[in-house]
Amino acid sequence: MFESFKTPIRKVISRIIEADAINISTGILHQKTFLQFKNCCEGKEVVVCGAGPSLQQYIPIQGAVHIAVNRAFLYDKIDFDYVFSQDFEGLYMVQQELADYRPGQCVKLLGTQYGIPEKEIPESFAIKCKALRFNTDLHIYGDGYKSKFVRDIDRQPLGNMPNVGLSAMQFALFMNPDRIYIVGCDMSGGHFVNINQSDKEVNKMNKKLEKTWFENYERLLVKWKELKDFAGRFYPETEIVSINPVGLKNIFLDIYQNRE
Repeated sequence: MFESFKTPIRKVISRIIEADAINISTGILHQKTFLQFKNCCEGKEVVVCGAGPSLQQYIPIQGAVHIAVNRAFLYDKIDFDYVFSQDFEGLYMVQQELADYRPGQCVKLLGTQYGIPEKEIPESFAIKCKALRFNTDLHIYGDGYKSKFVRDIDRQPLGNMPNVGLSAMQFALFMNPDRIYIVGCDMSGGHFVNINQSDKEVNKMNKKLEKTWFENYERLLVKWKELKDFAGRFYPETEIVSINPVGLKNIFLDIYQNRE
């Protein structure tokens, strides 16, 4: 009877050892990647820009630090300071554009997706972009809805959230700005621009996104509320503002810009 338990026990032990190895290497990696940005935006404003259609309505805030999530860096009215991504599905169609984007001026942060090969950003592409690498907690929880928001990202894996904007917010908070604006996190499906894709590919992706937002909208709102609670505990002096919100309403302070 004991023999029948050997294989499952070995698998559990193997997974624990693997997770421990990733966590140890993460601590070393994140000291290099994130420690340099701790408290770097004190007294400043940071704008986290998702790639939703409403990004086109955003009037850039002068003097703010801008973080692009996935393909949002293509918005040509902003010179982005950072590009943040942990999902190759959001980047594969703009690989050359990202590699060529503002070399030496824009910091590119590219994360891991242990266990989901189609989402994993290739190391060769990260090298081509001269990107800083970081690890997420997918290897621990295996589900973005179970992932935890992390304060000490210079020592721990980032929470791998179901919306990449939620993961980017952990980085933005770590920078300790006076205010964070959220833009283009529409939670409604679709992107503000589609390039290097056929109409068939765009339609397929949009249908997948719309289905995801429709089926998981309430669960995603819960994660944004968790973020609000997290920020309130650890960064109570940082105000969070949602600009021109579509699906992300009535959680943070909502403001609407007038383009007239």
